[in-house]
Amino acid sequence: MKLKKLYLGLAAFALVFSSCTNDDDSAVERTGTYDNGVFILNEGNFGTPNASISFLSNDLTTFQNSIFAIMNPNETLGDVAQSMSFFNDKAFIVVNNSNEVRVVDRYTLENITTITANLKNPRYSVVYKGLLYVTNAISKAVTVYNASTYTYVRTIAVGKTAERIIEANGKLYVMNGGYGEGNEVSVIDVTTGKVAKVITVEEGINSIEASNGSVYVLCGNDTKSKLFKINTTTDVATSFETTTLTNSVKMDIDGSKIYYTSGTGVYVMDLTATTFTETPLFDVTANSWSALYGFAAIDGQIYTADSAGFINDGKVVVYSTTGAVLKTVTVGMGPNGFYANN
Repeated sequence: MKLKKLYLGLAAFALVFSSCTNDDDSAVERTGTYDNGVFILNEGNFGTPNASISFLSNDLTTFQNSIFAIMNPNETLGDVAQSMSFFNDKAFIVVNNSNEVRVVDRYTLENITTITANLKNPRYSVVYKGLLYVTNAISKAVTVYNASTYTYVRTIAVGKTAERIIEANGKLYVMNGGYGEGNEVSVIDVTTGKVAKVITVEEGINSIEASNGSVYVLCGNDTKSKLFKINTTTDVATSFETTTLTNSVKMDIDGSKIYYTSGTGVYVMDLTATTFTETPLFDVTANSWSALYGFAAIDGQIYTADSAGFINDGKVVVYSTTGAVLKTVTVGMGPNGFYANN
């Protein structure tokens, strides 16, 4: 697992936005500084508590680095900011090597509390029906917390790699693999708190997304790339593959489109597709494994992150869906993910 970091400072400023949102079927009124934009999570250097967060507004006109440090001058975010999830007016930042989940106000980034109980190399999280579910690499389990009181509830044993996690149709789907290894998805029954089924996919599982009641799983290896679509009623998967486009490693769904990567290329196909598109929308600048360390498609814009080999500050480039460069910014060390805060 690639876990590293650095920290980049900028002068603080404030913007005020006012609107309302729906998360987990709950309407929340709010006025915030970091609204209507995208958080860029910079994991930083492994072994050093210098993770950071950057913010870029949806219209790409407002950008700020190190916003957690600015809003919490007496706090450090921690060692390897791995991922982020939202619930109502809160954001949960999973800090991998610190064995913590930072709870912050999602619109001001002000620190609320830190969850530490029973976390063993936490990776990803999701909130469903008021409970926060966190995957753990070392314990190979999902730990569960009350998303309002932050108290520990229970541990769900997975018994194998527990990586990315999503909710669909009232069930949790956990990737049992990452970084080019693994070929299974565990389905967790939230009522019993147990793994109800294990779905076998292709070796090289790397991405999982939910859309329109289905779960999509991307796998890529040296011989092929393969996309699985899981029916969340029956948990039966169908698939199609390409042997021309190999080692697909990133996927995101935006509206009716699936965006994915292979090498330095960014590709797109419809949710209803039955074959891979093998001609890229565009290519990013090659930089070994660093070039597409972070990737997302959000509201008609494609966000890419180059981690610069964890030697220099990372770079984020935002593209249109036709491949035109819309914005380029320098962020913190090791940008690994993008999270829309609307």
